Amino acid sequence: MKRVTVALIHDSAIICAGLSALLSDLRDMSISLTRIKLHDLNGCVYPVVIADPLMLSPEKIEEMRSGSSRKIRIVALYSSALPAEILRNYDGTISIYDSIDTIESTLRQLIADEEEEEAKILSQREKDVVVGIVKGMANKEIAAEMGVSVNTVMTHRRNIASKLQIHSPAGLTIYAIVSKLVRLEEIKTQLPR
Repeated sequence: MKRVTVALIHDSAIICAGLSALLSDLRDMSISLTRIKLHDLNGCVYPVVIADPLMLSPEKIEEMRSGSSRKIRIVALYSSALPAEILRNYDGTISIYDSIDTIESTLRQLIADEEEEEAKILSQREKDVVVGIVKGMANKEIAAEMGVSVNTVMTHRRNIASKLQIHSPAGLTIYAIVSKLVRLEEIKTQLPR
């Protein structure tokens, strides 16, 4: 069963208790709702934050996103019609009038997005393999440098291709440069002679 801790920022005890009760009944997912205060958001560690949009300014939302080491999904929990410019800063919205299915669907999508993003993150060993590939090294050379078998390097290559959906050395080179795994000067150029 997937376990997720969600932060809730809302002044209404009734809304907080009601949402907590709804989330405790979700199928095949355990969502733990933690009510926090606005000042507790600095360095936010929660993957999903549900908040009253009237309590969070766009500046505070930006501060939350930039101050966190992980991507935060922020959901607006509102009880009356709001202008679109307020809601555009949020990754999702929940109305107190939404059905349980709608609320569940919104949260599942945000949690799935987070899992998908986490799956794309390469391990340090996979990053080492990418650097070796980009530098023009053969699997055998990468294996020797890392102190692993050639089969391990090949497994890392398959995992990298699966996570990033990049299947060519040229594509990995672009990825490595953009991700700052290598500098342009470090890359061997294979010029025809």
